[in-house]
Amino acid sequence: MRYEWDPQKDVLNQRKHGLRLAAGIPALEDLAELSWIDDRFNYDEIRFITLGLGSDGVLYVVSTEPDDNLVRIISVRRAEYEEIQWYDLGRA
Repeated sequence: MRYEWDPQKDVLNQRKHGLRLAAGIPALEDLAELSWIDDRFNYDEIRFITLGLGSDGVLYVVSTEPDDNLVRIISVRRAEYEEIQWYDLGRA
């Protein structure tokens, strides 16, 4: 799988969440990850939310898959307490 992101979004994500977008890669590759379609808004593309384990703990990653071998990472942040609980329940 290949990963990409917008360099400007990477800078904004670092300022807002203290994490580089690349930090989301291990969470996306986590075999115990939980993913679902992000249908909160009409984004003109299918976006996914993933809870997965990264080097900074459980992460909340927003991504899209423009083609079969490419994932574009949009946002990465540390999961909130409730999200960590969902992740842990999914692993049980």
